[in-house]
Amino acid sequence: MKINEDIKNLSLTAIILAGGKSSRVGLNKSKDQMKLAGRPLIDWVISKLTSLDNLTEENIIIVGSKEKYPNFKRGIEDVFPQRGPLGGVFSGLKASTSQYNLVVGCDMPFLKVELLQYMREKIDSNDIIIPRYNKGYIEPLCAIYSKNCLEIIEKNIQSGILSVRKIFPYLRIKFVEEEEIKKIDPKFYSFFNLNYKHDFKKAEELIKKKETE
Repeated sequence: MKINEDIKNLSLTAIILAGGKSSRVGLNKSKDQMKLAGRPLIDWVISKLTSLDNLTEENIIIVGSKEKYPNFKRGIEDVFPQRGPLGGVFSGLKASTSQYNLVVGCDMPFLKVELLQYMREKIDSNDIIIPRYNKGYIEPLCAIYSKNCLEIIEKNIQSGILSVRKIFPYLRIKFVEEEEIKKIDPKFYSFFNLNYKHDFKKAEELIKKKETE
């Protein structure tokens, strides 16, 4: 996929939300430390992110327990613990030095780099670039957020309003629609996350079949 030089050189920070529990998987460890095909889940995500133009590990923030990433320079704790994804988004944006930030979950091993690049192209003057598919479902953990979101996110969190959708009326939103996504990622592998044991089994099968390449 060709992208113009302005987009290619746009400063972009990636934020990985790694504070989620693995209770649904049934194991006593955090998701990011769980392994898929012998590699920690978060390593799969990092390898995808660093395939983006001009994005290195120096441009990645991990929101989670700092003690788990002693060798990672940009590991940060949640500003608002136990406030779900919105709290993690806020924490990452607050720590970032970039106006635009790609937010992903730590349990999304099959992110399509081409889709992330396409979303980057749609930044323009928008505050959020977010996929929308399956009759209106949005994917807040594979989306781009600007720092303009900080004020309304903080206000909502302090009011106990934790839905990502609730910040939309106050911001400029660009939806990446289902038909656009299908052209790049027809099976929506980018949004495949691992919540249950059977998800790990399916992911292992996908890797073996190389269906995600």
